[in-house]
Amino acid sequence: MLFTTAPRNVQLRPMGLRLCRASIAPRFVSPRSPSQILCRRLASTTPTKPAANGLKAAPERKYMYPERLCIYHAGTGRVTFLACLKLSTIFVFAFFGFVVTPTYIEKTGWGDTTLRTVAAAVGPLLIVGYLTSPFVSFMHLRLPPFARVSEETLRSFVKRLPAQAQTTELDITTMSAIAKPRVSKVKLSELRPANQRLGIVNYVRDTTAENATRKWYNFRAVGKFNVQHNKSPRVRGVWEEIAATITKQAA
Repeated sequence: MLFTTAPRNVQLRPMGLRLCRASIAPRFVSPRSPSQILCRRLASTTPTKPAANGLKAAPERKYMYPERLCIYHAGTGRVTFLACLKLSTIFVFAFFGFVVTPTYIEKTGWGDTTLRTVAAAVGPLLIVGYLTSPFVSFMHLRLPPFARVSEETLRSFVKRLPAQAQTTELDITTMSAIAKPRVSKVKLSELRPANQRLGIVNYVRDTTAENATRKWYNFRAVGKFNVQHNKSPRVRGVWEEIAATITKQAA
């Protein structure tokens, strides 16, 4: 017996047809230059702050200057030389005070030679500490957000400093006896020009209230500063404007 089967009518659905065409048709990618690819990658990695409603917020605003702007730098050579000088006097004190002096005391007692070794140990340490303690290595100015946008806003903020001297803060960095940085937070209104210690100290401030809040075992607050030629590479003229402001408010 011969059986024959009639072909069935097969209807393709529109979705299946589109899938078949998509799988068969070649994909054409528009060529892009390397600069366009780099811009796309940078845009995809730009940090954004999450919005309150869960949507993607605008990219975070970039500032030209940091919050603590270095306006004064004494110079790498000066800072390095002063640190080495302080450490050298400590080694001299340790050698003459704990090696040479006990040897002379054991042999000759407290004679002239022993007193000279004591002076050789203590003298350089006291002299270097007295003359170099006011030396200012760095000075940073704390900027509000609007003054960090561009150089024009920074200059405008600096010109208005006489009216904002009570709130403007400076971070003045000096060195301790062991060449460790010491940062003093000073209001601009507290600084006064001076001429002390044979002209070494040219700026002073009153530290009575700050020292009253410190414990007896804490170091005393730094109130005498020696500011020399400015070698800050970031900005020019900002410290000079501040120095003029300090001179005007003291007049």
